[in-house]
Amino acid sequence: MTLQVVSRGPQRRATLKTRQNVSRLGGNELAAFRSVIAAVLDRPDNRGYQYFAGWHGVPDGICQHHNNLFLPWHRGYLYHFELALQDVDPTVTLPWWNWLEERGIPPAFDDPEVDGQPNVLASAPVTPVGVPAQDWFPTKTHRAPWDPDLPGPGPQAPPLREFDLGDQRVDTLKWLMSATTQSDFSQRCWRVHDNIHVWVGGEMGDANWAAFDPLFWAHHTMVDRLWRMWQYEHQGADPAPAIIDQPMTFLKPPSFTVREVLDVTQLGYEYSGQTSRSVPGPT
Repeated sequence: MTLQVVSRGPQRRATLKTRQNVSRLGGNELAAFRSVIAAVLDRPDNRGYQYFAGWHGVPDGICQHHNNLFLPWHRGYLYHFELALQDVDPTVTLPWWNWLEERGIPPAFDDPEVDGQPNVLASAPVTPVGVPAQDWFPTKTHRAPWDPDLPGPGPQAPPLREFDLGDQRVDTLKWLMSATTQSDFSQRCWRVHDNIHVWVGGEMGDANWAAFDPLFWAHHTMVDRLWRMWQYEHQGADPAPAIIDQPMTFLKPPSFTVREVLDVTQLGYEYSGQTSRSVPGPT
């Protein structure tokens, strides 16, 4: 990412990098993204795919779920992973999967082959960095359909234009955006987020392994986009004072506080469809 800190001296305007819908990427853009994922998969060190995937579950398990750090921690996580991608190609950004509107898994992640070769976005090896393999480790990510014999209600398949709350069905986007506090939005968002993980199944359905599936990053970029949209519509509705300056744990600097990830433009990116396109940068 180009920008981390805003200079206190004279400033120029720096162009933000724009995250886009994966299904609207041009052919060359999608090929570049695939190429970068392949490159970081080949890195066996702390610049590589498996290293960052391991932050979420095995072996590091530092992710935050079902609490008020869920959204800020995952925003910081995406930031770190995107930096690793941009170390290979500075023009690449994380695309999102619009499961509110798109039926099923996007072809970019679902097609088993591209030009006669295995699609690197459809499956990936599972080789956590720094720990010996165990018999119960998966060797490759896979996606399994929901088992109807499991107890409880099954997850909803995309598109999730409406969401089943149990006692009523609601317009998903309106329900998310109508939350009046950060805490309420976070809780609504993680319910929808959890549904997608369970519906995809396989490693995506298990927090220990979810981030080893390339689809994970597009899913969470969509979650982050929704938070950005909610922030835009509820400006000033920050997280509670009790957590806003709480530090979060990442295994590479910067280890942000919650406050430091609230403005995506200060992290050097924006989502297509938003109005802001530049941010103060260093001289």
